[in-house]
Amino acid sequence: MRTTQTNPTRHLRGAFDKQKVRADVVLGSPSANCGGVGICRVMAHGEGAGISCPTVASWICVTQDNKIRIEFLKSSMEGRFMRRHFRWMLFQVFEAYVIPYPLLTGCKIEHRTIRPGIYQAWESDDRLFVEF
Repeated sequence: MRTTQTNPTRHLRGAFDKQKVRADVVLGSPSANCGGVGICRVMAHGEGAGISCPTVASWICVTQDNKIRIEFLKSSMEGRFMRRHFRWMLFQVFEAYVIPYPLLTGCKIEHRTIRPGIYQAWESDDRLFVEF
């Protein structure tokens, strides 16, 4: 696994706002039936209304460095999920996940892929940010 170091002030600038899309994220690992940690599924906002897994309202964009940034809305996440997935302000991913093309139109598959690793998270008053 890899650990990435980030500088939160750098991340507050440089995202392409025109590519920022609203999404719902299911946290967990696909092979663990959305248990554990990581990204299990990413859908367009409202698309997952019929699924039984809890979703987190999010915003997704691509940075100038071609990294995926997910902004998780704290208000849509239960406290137990915050503790499990963002403990120590680190976000773990055990399995690769490819963001569906319709959410990041025009991005090549390598720019839509979240790879296994440990990623630093940072927060604002209402959001938790992770850059992959």
